[in-house]
Amino acid sequence: MKKLPLLISAFVLVTVLSGCSILYPNAGKPTDSPSPSKTHTKTPSPDPTESETSTPVPTDKAAATVEIMDAYADSANGVIEVIAQVTNFSEDGGTCTATFTSGSKTVTVSQPAESNAANTQCHPLEINLGGLPAGDGTVTVTYESTKYYGVSAPSTVTI
Repeated sequence: MKKLPLLISAFVLVTVLSGCSILYPNAGKPTDSPSPSKTHTKTPSPDPTESETSTPVPTDKAAATVEIMDAYADSANGVIEVIAQVTNFSEDGGTCTATFTSGSKTVTVSQPAESNAANTQCHPLEINLGGLPAGDGTVTVTYESTKYYGVSAPSTVTI
Protein backbone atom coordinates (compact mmCIF):
# COMPACT_ATOMS: atom_id res chain seq x y z
CA MET A 1 0.00 0.00 0.00
CA LYS A 2 2.97 2.32 0.55
CA LYS A 3 3.95 1.91 -3.10
CA LEU A 4 0.63 3.28 -4.39
CA PRO A 5 1.62 6.98 -4.08
CA LEU A 6 4.91 6.19 -5.81
CA LEU A 7 3.11 4.44 -8.68
CA ILE A 8 0.65 7.31 -9.04
CA SER A 9 3.51 9.82 -9.08
CA ALA A 10 5.35 7.81 -11.74
CA PHE A 11 2.19 7.59 -13.86
CA VAL A 12 1.59 11.34 -13.64
CA LEU A 13 5.23 12.08 -14.53
CA VAL A 14 5.13 9.84 -17.61
CA THR A 15 1.82 11.36 -18.72
CA VAL A 16 3.09 14.92 -18.38
CA LEU A 17 6.37 14.24 -20.16
CA SER A 18 4.66 12.55 -23.10
CA GLY A 19 2.17 15.41 -23.59
CA CYS A 20 4.16 16.96 -26.45
CA SER A 21 3.70 13.82 -28.53
CA ILE A 22 -0.04 14.46 -28.60
CA LEU A 23 0.42 17.70 -30.56
CA TYR A 24 3.24 16.41 -32.75
CA PRO A 25 3.19 12.60 -32.84
CA ASN A 26 6.34 12.19 -34.96
CA ALA A 27 8.60 14.42 -32.84
CA GLY A 28 12.08 12.93 -32.67
CA LYS A 29 11.35 10.03 -35.01
CA PRO A 30 13.68 9.62 -37.98
CA THR A 31 12.32 10.14 -41.47
CA ASP A 32 12.86 7.96 -44.52
CA SER A 33 15.12 10.54 -46.13
CA PRO A 34 18.86 10.33 -45.45
CA SER A 35 20.23 12.72 -42.89
CA PRO A 36 23.76 14.08 -42.62
CA SER A 37 24.18 13.00 -39.00
CA LYS A 38 22.71 10.64 -36.45
CA THR A 39 22.45 13.23 -33.68
CA HIS A 40 19.16 14.94 -32.96
CA THR A 41 19.72 18.64 -32.65
CA LYS A 42 17.17 21.40 -32.67
CA THR A 43 17.80 23.75 -35.55
CA PRO A 44 16.51 27.28 -35.25
CA SER A 45 13.59 28.25 -37.41
CA PRO A 46 14.58 30.21 -40.46
CA ASP A 47 14.11 33.93 -40.26
CA PRO A 48 10.70 34.90 -41.56
CA THR A 49 10.56 36.77 -44.81
CA GLU A 50 8.28 39.59 -45.77
CA SER A 51 6.27 39.15 -48.93
CA GLU A 52 4.14 41.61 -50.81
CA THR A 53 2.78 39.35 -53.57
CA SER A 54 0.67 36.23 -53.44
CA THR A 55 1.72 32.99 -55.09
CA PRO A 56 -0.53 31.71 -57.89
CA VAL A 57 -2.43 28.51 -57.13
CA PRO A 58 -1.09 25.54 -59.11
CA THR A 59 -3.88 23.95 -61.15
CA ASP A 60 -2.07 20.72 -62.05
CA LYS A 61 -1.94 19.35 -58.50
CA ALA A 62 -4.46 17.42 -56.41
CA ALA A 63 -6.14 19.19 -53.50
CA ALA A 64 -4.58 18.99 -50.04
CA THR A 65 -6.89 19.47 -47.06
CA VAL A 66 -4.80 21.56 -44.65
CA GLU A 67 -5.94 21.97 -41.05
CA ILE A 68 -4.45 24.28 -38.42
CA MET A 69 -4.59 22.32 -35.17
CA ASP A 70 -3.27 25.18 -33.01
CA ALA A 71 -1.98 28.71 -33.56
CA TYR A 72 -1.07 31.06 -30.71
CA ALA A 73 1.37 33.80 -29.69
CA ASP A 74 3.98 32.46 -27.29
CA SER A 75 5.30 35.75 -25.91
CA ALA A 76 7.64 33.99 -23.45
CA ASN A 77 9.57 32.51 -26.40
CA GLY A 78 8.93 35.41 -28.78
CA VAL A 79 7.16 33.39 -31.48
CA ILE A 80 3.80 32.56 -32.97
CA GLU A 81 3.55 28.77 -32.75
CA VAL A 82 1.57 27.04 -35.51
CA ILE A 83 0.79 23.31 -35.53
CA ALA A 84 -0.80 22.00 -38.74
CA GLN A 85 -1.52 18.81 -40.66
CA VAL A 86 -2.81 17.62 -44.02
CA THR A 87 -5.70 15.24 -43.41
CA ASN A 88 -6.49 13.60 -46.76
CA PHE A 89 -3.22 11.73 -47.52
CA SER A 90 0.13 10.71 -46.06
CA GLU A 91 3.39 11.56 -47.84
CA ASP A 92 6.94 12.76 -47.24
CA GLY A 93 8.67 15.55 -49.09
CA GLY A 94 6.15 18.38 -49.00
CA THR A 95 6.57 21.83 -47.49
CA CYS A 96 4.31 23.66 -45.05
CA THR A 97 4.36 27.45 -45.10
CA ALA A 98 2.70 29.56 -42.39
CA THR A 99 1.70 33.09 -43.37
CA PHE A 100 0.85 35.67 -40.69
CA THR A 101 -0.94 38.85 -41.81
CA SER A 102 -1.82 41.86 -39.67
CA GLY A 103 -2.69 45.10 -41.39
CA SER A 104 -0.12 45.67 -44.14
CA LYS A 105 2.49 43.37 -42.51
CA THR A 106 2.86 39.84 -43.91
CA VAL A 107 5.44 37.33 -42.67
CA THR A 108 6.00 33.75 -43.85
CA VAL A 109 8.05 30.82 -42.60
CA SER A 110 8.36 27.30 -44.04
CA GLN A 111 9.18 23.87 -42.65
CA PRO A 112 9.23 20.37 -44.15
CA ALA A 113 6.36 17.96 -43.69
CA GLU A 114 6.50 14.22 -43.11
CA SER A 115 4.15 11.28 -43.35
CA ASN A 116 2.31 10.02 -40.34
CA ALA A 117 0.30 6.82 -40.03
CA ALA A 118 -2.85 8.40 -41.48
CA ASN A 119 -1.95 11.94 -42.57
CA THR A 120 0.87 14.37 -43.30
CA GLN A 121 2.26 16.29 -40.33
CA CYS A 122 3.88 19.73 -40.66
CA HIS A 123 6.92 20.32 -38.49
CA PRO A 124 6.05 23.04 -35.94
CA LEU A 125 6.09 26.45 -37.60
CA GLU A 126 7.47 29.36 -35.54
CA ILE A 127 7.07 32.95 -36.67
CA ASN A 128 9.27 35.47 -34.85
CA LEU A 129 7.21 38.12 -33.02
CA GLY A 130 9.90 40.78 -33.56
CA GLY A 131 8.52 43.63 -35.64
CA LEU A 132 4.94 42.35 -35.70
CA PRO A 133 2.18 44.76 -34.65
CA ALA A 134 0.17 44.10 -31.47
CA GLY A 135 -3.46 43.06 -31.91
CA ASP A 136 -5.26 40.49 -34.01
CA GLY A 137 -3.80 38.91 -37.12
CA THR A 138 -4.56 35.86 -39.23
CA VAL A 139 -2.49 32.78 -39.92
CA THR A 140 -2.90 30.43 -42.86
CA VAL A 141 -0.86 27.34 -43.69
CA THR A 142 -0.09 26.32 -47.26
CA TYR A 143 1.01 22.77 -48.12
CA GLU A 144 2.79 22.05 -51.39
CA SER A 145 4.51 18.99 -52.82
CA THR A 146 5.09 17.60 -56.29
CA LYS A 147 1.57 16.09 -56.27
CA TYR A 148 -0.54 18.21 -53.88
CA TYR A 149 -1.39 21.81 -53.03
CA GLY A 150 -3.74 23.31 -50.45
CA VAL A 151 -4.34 26.25 -48.11
CA SER A 152 -5.96 26.10 -44.68
CA ALA A 153 -8.80 28.25 -43.45
CA PRO A 154 -7.48 31.35 -41.65
CA SER A 155 -6.96 31.22 -37.89
CA THR A 156 -6.95 34.36 -35.70
CA VAL A 157 -3.92 34.98 -33.48
CA THR A 158 -3.75 37.81 -30.95
CA ILE A 159 -0.37 39.31 -30.16
